[in-house]
Amino acid sequence: MMGGPMEKARFIARPNRFTVRCALGSEILDAYLPNPGRLWELLLPDSVVYVIRQETGSNRKLRALVVAVERDGRPVMLHTLACNDVVADLLHQRRLPGFEDMRVVQREISRGSSRFDFLLERNGLPRLLEVKSCTLFGRRIAMFPDAVTSRGRRHLLELAEHARQGTPAHVVFLVGSSHVDYFLPDYHTDFDFASTFLAVRDAVRFSALAVDWQPDLTPGPVIRELSIPWSLLEREVQDDGCYLLILHLPGDTKFSFHHPSCRNFRRGYYVAVGSASSGLTRHLQMARRKPKAESNERHNVLENLKTAADSRLVIPIRTTEPLEAELIEALSLIADWSIQNSETPVEAGPCRFFGMEENPLSRRAFVDFLLDYRINRLDKQLF
Repeated sequence: MMGGPMEKARFIARPNRFTVRCALGSEILDAYLPNPGRLWELLLPDSVVYVIRQETGSNRKLRALVVAVERDGRPVMLHTLACNDVVADLLHQRRLPGFEDMRVVQREISRGSSRFDFLLERNGLPRLLEVKSCTLFGRRIAMFPDAVTSRGRRHLLELAEHARQGTPAHVVFLVGSSHVDYFLPDYHTDFDFASTFLAVRDAVRFSALAVDWQPDLTPGPVIRELSIPWSLLEREVQDDGCYLLILHLPGDTKFSFHHPSCRNFRRGYYVAVGSASSGLTRHLQMARRKPKAESNERHNVLENLKTAADSRLVIPIRTTEPLEAELIEALSLIADWSIQNSETPVEAGPCRFFGMEENPLSRRAFVDFLLDYRINRLDKQLF
């Protein structure tokens, strides 16, 4: 699938979803990234990426292919199609836990309006298998997806229907870390996928398998099955919690009619914390929205910032715990500066804006903060 020798390069930037800019020795090159995920915790400045040079041509404009990235000194496979090849090999070798007595009949099988990765056979009866590559993990828990996947949700629904009609259906999440013990759908990022995951649990057979990727990107000798803490998932998949709104001001900005404490905003990135005891999805939509030019909202500090910003990103943290004050305290420790919004009480909206010189998502401290509050804080709820 991949071909060619791998070389280690230094990650510089991600100009778009499928392109990585990296330094290979003294050479700066753009490489194709065969992974649609956000990969925030992996593609940080100076991270080591594994690339394979490739010839350019009519259908290949980039000179290299990114296949993996190092995290904590260990490679994590990024090439999603190559993960399917690995699963195929493990199936043939009878090394895939829970699938030892099944054989591959066909790859890329069409059923209904979708294509699934494998048609398997066990005791003469067909089974469907879909493989998902999971690269997001904390200390003990891995999560999928790290970006909204309407296609993934559709797969779950269609697999459940095939199962109800008599064809057993499986989904394998291939987790790129051998150190985690649990798996959950990422309900922070894709609430609909997580809700569907719960809804079809009796029809679709889910397996999360931890792989210890070797330096040559072959799986280690032990493929370990992870637990899915269903009771925790049922408790946490609720439409409430907190969110972070990240705004970028391209230049220094002054608001003339506000309290002196929040008139002057220097150029940079600003993070605000919001919360909703119910209907978080609606609050996320409102946070993303740019105010209308003549709206009364323009007299609100936050809405003025949203108008002046050239980019807006909302990151939900779904939780049944009251985390807003804790999030504010944690952000105060990693921000370069903060501005208190004296006009807005905490219960009415963001009361402080945390400023950073560069994109927070390019900072290890901020990404670790996200991992802690979205994933690692759940560790204490595991039994």
